[in-house]
Amino acid sequence: MSDITNKFLKYEIVNLHKLLGLIILVLMTLRLAWAMSNPKPLLTTFWEKTVAKIVHQSLYILLILMPLTGWIMSTAHGKPPTWLGWKIKLPLQTNQNVAQLFATYHNKLAIMIILLLSLHILAALYHHIIKKDHILRRMLP
Repeated sequence: MSDITNKFLKYEIVNLHKLLGLIILVLMTLRLAWAMSNPKPLLTTFWEKTVAKIVHQSLYILLILMPLTGWIMSTAHGKPPTWLGWKIKLPLQTNQNVAQLFATYHNKLAIMIILLLSLHILAALYHHIIKKDHILRRMLP
């Protein structure tokens, strides 16, 4: 997004990015509530159960923190997301130091999410190809 030179187009794309982040925040909150009330697949070994629990909990935390840090960053920068002319901002004052701090958090969270998501995909493929169990089929719609 930083390479876009057209200011109007850049604003629209960045704003869309922010709105999608807020949608992800809402959806992840709903998903967390759903996950807490539904049974998990049965895993056979202690290490599978432990790693799955750590990865899943970490993904939930990161996928909630990611849009929150972006929202805090954009509000502190004085550029909150807008929808139909309405600014969706947090009760924060404009503060460039806070904006920069949360930009750093936002970027680091992105890297952590990519790493955990990669681990999650590899685990699903391991279950499907090597263990030949139904874990992957359970994750798919």
